[in-house]
Amino acid sequence: MNIVLNTSPVIFLGKVQCLDDLIQCVDKISVPQQVINELGDEHLPDGIQIKTLSVTSSAYVQGALGRLHEGELAAMALAQELSADFVVLDDLLARKKAQQLGLKIIGTVGLLLLMNKRNRLTAEQVWQHLTALTQEHGMYLSPALMATVKQKLFMV
Repeated sequence: MNIVLNTSPVIFLGKVQCLDDLIQCVDKISVPQQVINELGDEHLPDGIQIKTLSVTSSAYVQGALGRLHEGELAAMALAQELSADFVVLDDLLARKKAQQLGLKIIGTVGLLLLMNKRNRLTAEQVWQHLTALTQEHGMYLSPALMATVKQKLFMV
């Protein structure tokens, strides 16, 4: 599986120390340089490749700036360039734009569930991480989504 990360999934997975687990679950992880710029001092593990967009994609990103951030647009453009299996986005507006572009989308929650499915994290660890992300690190997940995730994890 080949994925392209946007800024917020990198930040959230970093907060719960899951970036190394993610590297073990997928074949290739890429981030555009624009995401690195948004991350500032955030450290990326060695298994994540930093990519520069083509001139055409860079022009698209600059022309499309507005309601979406540069990192989100760059992640979508890079996912198209690389024919990635998924672009990793959490923001609803960004996810809608990615769908319009014909991209497959997964978010931070989906990656945590993938890590559980691939036996890198237990169901309890995933739930603890989601609880920490929502209660301590500013991630918003609707009560309905939390209930769905809990049901998937624990088959309740």
